[in-house]
Amino acid sequence: MAGEPDLIPGIYTYCDRWCERCAFTSRCLQFRLEAEERESGEALQRFDALNLQFWQEMGEALVQAMRLIREIAVREGLESADLQKETVFSEPPETLQRDARDHPCASAALLYAGMVNEWFATADEFPEAEESLLTHPPSLLEEPIQVIRHYQYFIYPKLVRAVEGRLSVDAASGGGMEADACGTAKVALIAIDRSLAAWSLLYGEYPEEEDNTLAILIHLDRLRRSVEVVFPAARAFIRPGFDT
Repeated sequence: MAGEPDLIPGIYTYCDRWCERCAFTSRCLQFRLEAEERESGEALQRFDALNLQFWQEMGEALVQAMRLIREIAVREGLESADLQKETVFSEPPETLQRDARDHPCASAALLYAGMVNEWFATADEFPEAEESLLTHPPSLLEEPIQVIRHYQYFIYPKLVRAVEGRLSVDAASGGGMEADACGTAKVALIAIDRSLAAWSLLYGEYPEEEDNTLAILIHLDRLRRSVEVVFPAARAFIRPGFDT
């Protein structure tokens, strides 16, 4: 099976581990091995097409999220330039001598995971909340909530791995390690992008949570730009299959 021409070598190396939402399952060896007894090739192609449309829609939502953050910042008295100045989580020089889990970007990602839990816990306490959002979300918000929950605990370990790779590069100057760190950071950035898009769809749906939703949007936006500063080549990294 590995020699089939339609398969993309190594596509699973820098993916987001969400096969149910992947547009390339029919060309992934790892998924094919796991799904060989469950799916036919024709069904996989239909599955891929549906997921491609989903991520295109989420991409449009990301544009809306960026616009929303800027509009709210201006409304709150922050100019766009001021918002840009407050982006990066600072990286003191001694960071390079510490565990990757202590890196400011990793710490910010872990904080984000906790913010998500707090948001949903608070939302479930509203008087009008008859059922938990996590188990019975409104049909309109079901997919954004799925995106948020899938990436909630995904971003942190990816950033830890990326920082570990960067530290290894600093120590050994290894080209392969640098590439892997950038590829891993890019996957984390994509998860942040998609989370931002999903949160923008929730903003306004729950007025009582508006301030907390805005705090999450701004936190993710700053984390996104911080990762771009720490890994300036990450966005340009070409992931097999996804970016070619």
